[in-house]
Amino acid sequence: MELKRLPEWVRTAKSVSRLTGRGALFHLLDAFACYRRYGSDEVQYGEGGFYRLSRAERENTYTKQLTFKLAPLFNREENRYICRQKEEFNRFFPQYVKRPWLYCKEASAEDIQRFIAAQPRVIVKRTDSLQGQGIHELDLSKGLEAVSQALTGQKVLLERWIDQHPDLCLGTHSVNTIRVTTVRDRAGHVHMLKAVFRCGVGDAIVDNFTQGGVVYPLDMERGVIEGPGARKHSVSEGGITVHPGTDIQMVGRAIPFWTETLAMIQDAAQQLPDLRFIGWDIAITPEGPELVEGNTRPGPALLEYIGKKKGFYKEIMSYL
Repeated sequence: MELKRLPEWVRTAKSVSRLTGRGALFHLLDAFACYRRYGSDEVQYGEGGFYRLSRAERENTYTKQLTFKLAPLFNREENRYICRQKEEFNRFFPQYVKRPWLYCKEASAEDIQRFIAAQPRVIVKRTDSLQGQGIHELDLSKGLEAVSQALTGQKVLLERWIDQHPDLCLGTHSVNTIRVTTVRDRAGHVHMLKAVFRCGVGDAIVDNFTQGGVVYPLDMERGVIEGPGARKHSVSEGGITVHPGTDIQMVGRAIPFWTETLAMIQDAAQQLPDLRFIGWDIAITPEGPELVEGNTRPGPALLEYIGKKKGFYKEIMSYL
């Protein structure tokens, strides 16, 4: 544990103490012990409800530190670039990445200018960014030519804004996506661990949990939101059944093209035999599902923090 994060641990202990009625010192020491024994950090201890779990449940919980252990066991390092670099992912899955895109490092200023001019809206992504960081809509206030010149040679991906299915438009600015986490066993069978629906709040253009988005658990068989969701700093305080700011009832809401989405993920996972543990992000357009990206080190939040099914560590390891 980094000493500079000690204030965060203390704040977490105090917050949990107010929920349980037990002393903050007890929870601080318990959080430290959980970090050393199970690998949970202060966020998972508080936000993820680790403080509520029994010893047996803690031993079976996929934690922050276990992400570093499992990723190299399931995913060959030399092949992780396919998911790590966004332009490589788009190249690898042309049948599932249907939106126009351009990698600025490999394009001339004229190419960039033509691409931008042809799109109604453009999203800018650093190709090595994580958790939605650095993603923004292209600002043309300085003029198309000047912006194109500035982007030339940059490790930046330009993509046409995804038009999402109207059933998933919640009156916000983000494209709301599905996360499906899969594990491929040694026999080549793809197992879907969990699916969640992520949606942005307010003016945010990304739906990531780490950026303030709300995450709702999905019934894997039916593709329906099966229970309350959660957002950062509110996971332990009870579920969110109504989307914040729009008053839209979310529980029971169905995801369009669910059968097609699962089939796409099965096929995509089979195409990456050396990357066996992936968190897939999928957008649903009026025409069907489309891949957004793949994550070769899926974090615990979207697996363990919400929903009925939790405790994935032993199941994941059984496929090793």
